[in-house]
Amino acid sequence: MPDAAARETYPTRRNIVSLAIVTGHVIFVLAPIYLAASFRPTPILVLFWLWFGLSMHGLLNMMHECAHYHAFRGRRGSDLLGRWVLAPLMFADFDQYRLLHWAHHRDLGGHDDPKYSYSVDIRGYRLARFLLTCLIGAEAVRKFFYQQRSVKKSSSPLWILRVLVFQSVFVVSLVGTAYWWAGEDLRTALVHGATAYACVYAYGLMSLALFVATLRSIAEHQAGPDDPIVAGRAALRNLKCGALARLIFGCYGFAEHATHHWQPALPYYHLRAATIDLALNDAHFAPRLGYVSILMAQVALTQPPPRLALR
Repeated sequence: MPDAAARETYPTRRNIVSLAIVTGHVIFVLAPIYLAASFRPTPILVLFWLWFGLSMHGLLNMMHECAHYHAFRGRRGSDLLGRWVLAPLMFADFDQYRLLHWAHHRDLGGHDDPKYSYSVDIRGYRLARFLLTCLIGAEAVRKFFYQQRSVKKSSSPLWILRVLVFQSVFVVSLVGTAYWWAGEDLRTALVHGATAYACVYAYGLMSLALFVATLRSIAEHQAGPDDPIVAGRAALRNLKCGALARLIFGCYGFAEHATHHWQPALPYYHLRAATIDLALNDAHFAPRLGYVSILMAQVALTQPPPRLALR
């Protein structure tokens, strides 16, 4: 289906609806960080870390929608949200992310596909080993240097300024929350705000959120025994998704990932309907396994997945 025809069949929704969904999701994801700043440092921080780490990946999915100009009607809203909120929240360059993502679409599974995460080997004990590399920060360091090698000349260094501005406002808001909400003196508020920032936000982002993002990529693109659509060394699948799995892995249309690659002009809120239409003519588009099922199948494989070389 051509992109123009898709837009006529599946029209974009009103910006006020999109804004309400974006605002609610951002509040839900950031809530544990502000709650952590409001409490004295106790073991409850572990629960806040789990909450943030498991849900933060959803905002990466939202940034993906911004990269496709699907977050709002018109391109300006998606650019503003992606460049000034979501990418700085992840210490990322939004324009670089968009360039790399479109390269992933153009050469999925090929030599010039810049996305390597779906070739991570999680067979057997390797899943636990990969979790450990995420928990100690090694995978975050590896990903950082990989992204630095992938920087394009067209990427503006202004992204660093956006990160600094956003992170400064974020830190001040956490300290302010501890000071006013928890009724602490300024010195204690600084400690509480710094603890929430470091233990829940920064560590959650570099450990658990990265782990979830990689598992999601593996479920969508790693070759397996389920007879998926094949593109080079990559697979393409749509996945069954309950409410919790959609919140953690598959929100913003990621569960309908094969459909998204087939028709990237469609906003996420139309991908379920488009999947049903496509599955009528090609059974490969019908969701057959969920995220947990396909990941467990990958863990049980005896042969390593096809590799994509780090560039």
